[in-house]
Amino acid sequence: MANLIGRTDGMEDSLQVLVLDDEQAILSSIKSLFRKLPYKFRFFTSPAAALQVIRSNEIDVVVSDLRMNETNGLEFMKEVTRVAPLSERVLMSGFEDKAIILLALSAGMINHFVYKPWEDDDFKDLLARCSDTRGAFKRRDENDILYEFDDLPSPPKFQQRLSEMLASLTVPIGMIVQEIEMNPALVAKLIRIANSVHLGVRKRVTTVKDAVFFIGLEYISSMVTALEAFGAYSSRVPAKYAVLIEEMTLGAVRRGMVAKEIAAKWPGLDNRYVPYVASLLQDIGLFARICLRSDQYDAFLKTKEVLNFPPREAEVKVFGNYTHDKIGGAKLEHWNFPPDIVRAVKDHHSRPAANDYARIIQLAGVISGSADGFPVDDRTEQEAHEWREKLGYAETEVVQNQGEKL
Repeated sequence: MANLIGRTDGMEDSLQVLVLDDEQAILSSIKSLFRKLPYKFRFFTSPAAALQVIRSNEIDVVVSDLRMNETNGLEFMKEVTRVAPLSERVLMSGFEDKAIILLALSAGMINHFVYKPWEDDDFKDLLARCSDTRGAFKRRDENDILYEFDDLPSPPKFQQRLSEMLASLTVPIGMIVQEIEMNPALVAKLIRIANSVHLGVRKRVTTVKDAVFFIGLEYISSMVTALEAFGAYSSRVPAKYAVLIEEMTLGAVRRGMVAKEIAAKWPGLDNRYVPYVASLLQDIGLFARICLRSDQYDAFLKTKEVLNFPPREAEVKVFGNYTHDKIGGAKLEHWNFPPDIVRAVKDHHSRPAANDYARIIQLAGVISGSADGFPVDDRTEQEAHEWREKLGYAETEVVQNQGEKL
C-alpha cells in the first residue's frame, strides 16, 4: 500500500518522506500529524514495495519501525543505506531497544531515532531539521562544496563507543582510560593538548588519566569527535597545507578549552556545554575547503592577502554565499548534533553576535589566539580584555608552547 499526501502544484522541491510500518494506525497518525506541512509523503506496510520506490526515486527521509512482522527495521535500513546512502534515516520503536539503536547509530545505518509514542512537536522539529539539511545538500553550484561532505566519514565507531561509556554512570574511569589508550595517536594528541593549553595547570601531564581529569570527562567525547573528524580531513589535505591543518587543529582545541572556562563563569547560560563543542568544531567548513578545494583555497588566500580583501569578502568572492560557517553547521546537522550546537556553529561569525553562545565562541577565539579575521561582534575585543582578567590570564598567557603541533 502506498499513499501520497500533501502534494500540491509547485512542490517538486518539497521534502520527500517515505514511511514504513506494518501498523496502519501508526501510518494514519503520522499522516494526520503532518497533514498541514509541505512535505510529500509515501506510506508503506510492505518493505519490498518501499525499497522498490526508494531504488527508483530520490527519497530524502526514510522512516521505519524497528519491529515488524515481515522484516526487521535494521535489515530494512541496512538495504536503504546501500541503495540511498544520502537519505536521512529515522528508526522508530515502542520498546526499550537502547543497545540495538546505539548499534544502528554507530554503524551509520540510521541518523535519528524516534520513540513511540512520540512527542508531536519533537517529531515535527526532526523533519524540519531534515528538510533544512536536505535543502542545503541540494543547493549545488560550482562554488558550493557541501555535497562533497558525503565523501567524508561520519564520527567513527571509536567515538561512538567512547560516548556510550561516558554516558554510563557505572563505567569506571579506569575502563574509559583503557579505551582511549587503545588509540595511540589519540593518546599523543590528548597529552599534548593538556600540556599546550595553559588553564591553571601546575605540573606537566604525562598520562592519559591525568589528561582526562584535566580536560574533564564530560568534554572528552566531543574532543575525540573533533580530533577524529579533523583527522578525516587531514588524510586528504594537500602536502603544502599540512602544517596549516595541524595549526588549525591545535587552535580549535585551545579555543574550545577557553570557551569551556568562559562558559563556566557566564551568568544565566542555558547550556554550558554548547560553546565548548561549537568552538571545537566551528571551522569544519574551512577544513573541507582546504582539503577538497585546495585550488580555490589558493585563490581565496591570494584574494585576501595579495588583493587585501577582508576574509569574509574574499570567501564570498571565491566560494560564493554558502560560507564556511553555514557549511559546518549543515554537516554537524547531518551528523545529528544537537540543534543548539548546530546553530552556534552557523552563528559563530554573526555580527552583532546572535546570542550568548556566539559571543562566547568569538571571545574564545580572540583570547586563545585562534581568531581568523572573519566578522565578530564589535564588543568582542574589549570584552576579551575583561575576560582575560576574569579568568586570571595575562595578555599572552593562554597558550604555552605555541610552536607545538598536534
